[in-house]
Amino acid sequence: MKRLGGLLLAACGLAFSGIAAATPHAKAASAHATKAPQEEQPLHVWHCWASPGEQRRSEVLARHLARHGVRWTIDEPVCVNGNSALSVFTQRFQHRLPRPAAVMTAGEGAPPLAAKGLLLPLDAVAREQEWEEVVPYALQDWARYRGHWIAAPLFVHSTNLLWFNKPLLDQLGGTAPDTWDELIALLERARQAGIVPVGIGSDAWEYSFWFESVAAGAGGAEFYRRFFLEHDRRAYDEAVVRRIFARMAQLRPYLRANAASRDWSGASSLVEQGKALLQMQGSWLNGELRQRGMEAGRDYLCPRFPDTQGMVLYIGDQVGFVRGAAADPATQRAFMRMVMDVDFQREMGIASGAAPARVDVPDTGADLCGRQAIRDLRSANMRRTVLAAFSALSPRSVQQHINDIVMQHLQGRIDDARATERLKDLILGTGPVGPER
Repeated sequence: MKRLGGLLLAACGLAFSGIAAATPHAKAASAHATKAPQEEQPLHVWHCWASPGEQRRSEVLARHLARHGVRWTIDEPVCVNGNSALSVFTQRFQHRLPRPAAVMTAGEGAPPLAAKGLLLPLDAVAREQEWEEVVPYALQDWARYRGHWIAAPLFVHSTNLLWFNKPLLDQLGGTAPDTWDELIALLERARQAGIVPVGIGSDAWEYSFWFESVAAGAGGAEFYRRFFLEHDRRAYDEAVVRRIFARMAQLRPYLRANAASRDWSGASSLVEQGKALLQMQGSWLNGELRQRGMEAGRDYLCPRFPDTQGMVLYIGDQVGFVRGAAADPATQRAFMRMVMDVDFQREMGIASGAAPARVDVPDTGADLCGRQAIRDLRSANMRRTVLAAFSALSPRSVQQHINDIVMQHLQGRIDDARATERLKDLILGTGPVGPER
């Protein structure tokens, strides 16, 4: 991600042009493959994949479209980051500009478009490919609107991960922390050894990622689901929320150091160069570190955040297909089917650093962190502990309030008690996180 920002709709115009007829390879790719259109017609797909790791996703997408008889060209980007993308895309509809055939969405991107009637239902292809049997249960909620499939999941990023520079960790004892107390002790050992404990940027969403993992670890999966995702008043436990902010206060000296004028990618460079012990980021960092020539298991490790073992806090990238697009329907349907193809899902997972959005995809070709992501997702799906990363998948207004509470608390402008009160008012004063079902 060039910049996570609000983790909303991504939109960078990529244009894909369909060729005259389906190739033999494309016909063999799927028993249900749709015949390509007889006349060449552009197929536009919007996304905002800009970083080196993200560009590998474009390469995978282009290669598989080509197998289905589709070639592609790249237009100049029309979005700077996720913050501006939803606005740019909405303006295109308001000004009646040509609609792309498909849009890549992140965070809460697909439901607002579906609420405006802009996305095609995918129920037919979902039944054909049995999405209900292979897509993790939690992702199904986010890919549906009012009971209809309105997006196809691309891959599953997880946020409750720590990324260690392995040589530095070896220098400090060589063991990733399993518990909260072990994490704090390790950060303090790093500080005393003159090592920057945590690489982190200055954007508020990074601190909110820390907060939600602390919350999941301090309260457990059931509390996290009922309070943060379902906003169940009966689940509220003041002692647990106070514990969450008390832990965040313990992190204050480690999170607030050396963050000025740096974004998440710059913080990753500190870990890469051995100048910081660890970074907390989503699984997209696996793809980024590989692009920098690093190897999982040798140069870096990717354990779950302490006390959240068994949970997967996720952000799911998806593809929505647009009503009224200037696109050949047969080509658009072929794209719909391709997105959930096992081979495409496997390669996209490797390129993105994420787990595939199907639980039956083999881990062939994945590195240590990729294999771990696949195992963790399958296990958490069975236990129903695949949980939304609420700081990213909440409505944008809620995201902003969470960021504000977390940052004011970390800056010492509000104490634990005041932060607890404000969070209670925010969470219990809003509706359930996620799209209408």
